[in-house]
Amino acid sequence: MAKAAAKVRAASLFARPNAVRSSTGASRRRIPRGLLAVCIGAEILIVAPVLVTIDQAISGGWHAAQRDLTRAAIPTLLLHTLVVAAIVTPLCGVIGLAGAWAVERTRLAGRRIWMVLLVAPITVPAFVTSYAWVSVSSAMQGLAGAVAVTTFTYYPLVFLISSAALRGLDPALEESARSLGSRPWTVFRRVALPQLRPALLGGMLLVALDALVEFDAFAALKFQTFSTDVYSQYQSSFSVSSAAVLSMLSLGLCLLLLGGEAFLRGGASYTRVSMGARRPPSLYPLGRTAPLVHGGLGLLATAAVGVPVGILVYWFTQASSSALAAAAAGMGYLLPAAVTSIGLGIGGAVLALLLALPIAYAITRYRGRWIGAIERGSYLSYALPDLVGAIALGYAALHWVRPLYESLALLVVAYAILFVPLAVVALRTTLSQIEPRMDECARSLGAGTFATAWRVTLPVARPGLAAAGVLVFAFVLGDLSTTQVLLPPGMYTLGTQFWTNSSTVAFAAAAPYAAVLMTLALGCTFLLMGKFGRIRALAAPR
Repeated sequence: MAKAAAKVRAASLFARPNAVRSSTGASRRRIPRGLLAVCIGAEILIVAPVLVTIDQAISGGWHAAQRDLTRAAIPTLLLHTLVVAAIVTPLCGVIGLAGAWAVERTRLAGRRIWMVLLVAPITVPAFVTSYAWVSVSSAMQGLAGAVAVTTFTYYPLVFLISSAALRGLDPALEESARSLGSRPWTVFRRVALPQLRPALLGGMLLVALDALVEFDAFAALKFQTFSTDVYSQYQSSFSVSSAAVLSMLSLGLCLLLLGGEAFLRGGASYTRVSMGARRPPSLYPLGRTAPLVHGGLGLLATAAVGVPVGILVYWFTQASSSALAAAAAGMGYLLPAAVTSIGLGIGGAVLALLLALPIAYAITRYRGRWIGAIERGSYLSYALPDLVGAIALGYAALHWVRPLYESLALLVVAYAILFVPLAVVALRTTLSQIEPRMDECARSLGAGTFATAWRVTLPVARPGLAAAGVLVFAFVLGDLSTTQVLLPPGMYTLGTQFWTNSSTVAFAAAAPYAAVLMTLALGCTFLLMGKFGRIRALAAPR
């Protein structure tokens, strides 16, 4: 027993230099003024809807704000919201991390197929998943349904980011622990998990923020949360100030989450010990647990993807001839809606990358009082309910940037601002694993900050760029609330057409739009996995 304990302690030592050292992590040099200026400019744009929302909340007056915040329903709604977030966040963390470990570190049969199936739920819009599950059973209209739908929708965030982080880890650390006699669970807990902390906490932070402001997933579930009440209050009274006041609570919760995530993540460095020749990690045999692992993954894929797809097929097969005729008559809107959705998705993804890249580079390469504020500020717009953020941007465009008002450009900007945290987390995970000495060598040869980033850092970080871009693209396709508020008159997207038909119980007419939505986003998933596959092809597992 003593010998085994000594081996475990020795194995854990191999992880610590890579997980807690800080001298070779983010540089303690001051951030260059040019990069700081770019980051501040990006932050001003990102926090613009938050500042406008605060102004709208103040404009209603203190008495109105007090009335809105002291309604009898507020404590119950807030409790519902916190309960959902408290249950869903660790569930997504466990499912996402377990799935990533099974795919990346075990001899899982059909590993590449499971990769796609585990990422695929992110391609299904939340409102499609909620409608599908309500169609299966009305018992899903409650807390159980809210937890299930939100978990199925957002666990791929943790899976995807953790999977990317596992591919960037140096396998020598795990192999050293195994050579000392550590079992797979011990290697995972003592060696791999400490290095996965930024990816795991970043993914769980995004899940928690999504759960706090989620509306689309609860639209068909009839489960009242704080965010759904914001929508109800605005639709019933059209009071912008009331919606803004209520949103201040979600902003306060966001700040608490950001502080907790920063404390748990700490200031450690997570760079690879060496960025030299890549080689595959040694995969663990599943042994007797193989049927259990395959069965669990199969149940997860069936619940998250199989049910929505099956319901779409069911709607078609059970529709009456008149419903099918009406659906065929509305097919003329399908192509224009798809083109609009694709254009908005690409535009939002590109702009989100441009905003996130300098922020992610700064927070992984420099330290200082500005860095923490820059990182925290990039998440604030994500804490606003989509309706409130969209109204704030529409108000700002109407009063200060009139040419953007009622234009597709404003909608692209809104998408980029709302979903930039997805890009920041994905890029931060990749950039934090790149050895800073590579940058230092380039600068020692005369390259400036931007030349170093363009010619040295970005080529190595291409997988993270692909992940960030496709994540934003998929979320833009699945967005509903922002699109309904800011989409120019006379235009429509796949999401708005699905909502229009499903809200009138024309499910046969709604099904084609959901099918195309899922197909487009699933194509992006294949692109994403292909990008990561190229890195793995340098030393594909045998």
